[in-house]
Amino acid sequence: MQINSGAMAIIDDCWNRIGVWSHAANRCPKLQETVHCRNCPVFTAAARKIFESRSLPPNYLEDWHRHFAEPPIARHELAHSSALVFRVKGEALSLPISLIDEICQPEMIHRLPHYASIVLRGIVNIHGQLRLCFSMAELLGIEGSHYEPEEMRRVFPRMVVVGYNENRFALLVDEVLGTLRHAPEDILPVPASLSRNLAKFIRGILRDGHRSIGLLDDVAMYKAMENNLR
Repeated sequence: MQINSGAMAIIDDCWNRIGVWSHAANRCPKLQETVHCRNCPVFTAAARKIFESRSLPPNYLEDWHRHFAEPPIARHELAHSSALVFRVKGEALSLPISLIDEICQPEMIHRLPHYASIVLRGIVNIHGQLRLCFSMAELLGIEGSHYEPEEMRRVFPRMVVVGYNENRFALLVDEVLGTLRHAPEDILPVPASLSRNLAKFIRGILRDGHRSIGLLDDVAMYKAMENNLR
């Protein structure tokens, strides 16, 4: 940018001579009310004059017009994605963060009358909204019971509220472990050693240090949830 030096010369930079605080030795009477020069209209007017004295660089408007005319980058074209990582029994799993509505403490589950299912536990009231509540362990067919954390720490079960089309569901998980950013090339193939029940819900494996994390196929998971509603 170019600066008009003539306009700069007529600015009275009183703050450089007097100081900017009300307790300065050579106190300005305006500082009695403004306390600091940044609150003073004289300082504001000087800043505006400096700004207005600058001329726009060549092709300024054309460059910005070209910038805003470009279509936004589609979500699926972004180099990296984020996933919420959680634990179900002994399995570390994840879902795209874009599907997560909220994470909350477990609420009281009200069983549906005349409906017995170990997968669909019932309905829960979350912020005044009734949500169907599913057991992730039963939905994904994860076996095993007791889990020993690697370190002496407390673990807290959580409800993860996810969105599917216009619907919201609450999923019971044993612990939320955090988030993980990953690129498409970070997704590894599903190992043959994974149980058949769980493997049909996993579309890839992510690595976080020494930990393997299953990236859930949300379409397959939602389809299984719908099947349990019939």
